[in-house]
Amino acid sequence: MHFKSNILFVIFVSVTVFFACKSALYVPTAENTMNNANISKMQKGRELYVQKCAACHTLYLPEKYNKKEWSRWVSDMAQKANLTNEEEALIISYLTKNE
Repeated sequence: MHFKSNILFVIFVSVTVFFACKSALYVPTAENTMNNANISKMQKGRELYVQKCAACHTLYLPEKYNKKEWSRWVSDMAQKANLTNEEEALIISYLTKNE
């Protein structure tokens, strides 16, 4: 019985962390993006970031890295996440607020 409660606790914590990180990520708007960003493409980048990246690890806030660092990280992970070139570009655009 103790093992079952531990499993349930781990599942609960994992789900809580996933949704806490997801909700902490900004949602692209004209006010919080740069360079006349295409908001719908940036929203797609956010969606891809949540779906593809969170499948393997914790999501990092976009503010954690600069554009050069994000480009390197996403490029390094693209093959593992089965990203197309377009998906990779959308995720980088989201993470860097279209800088």
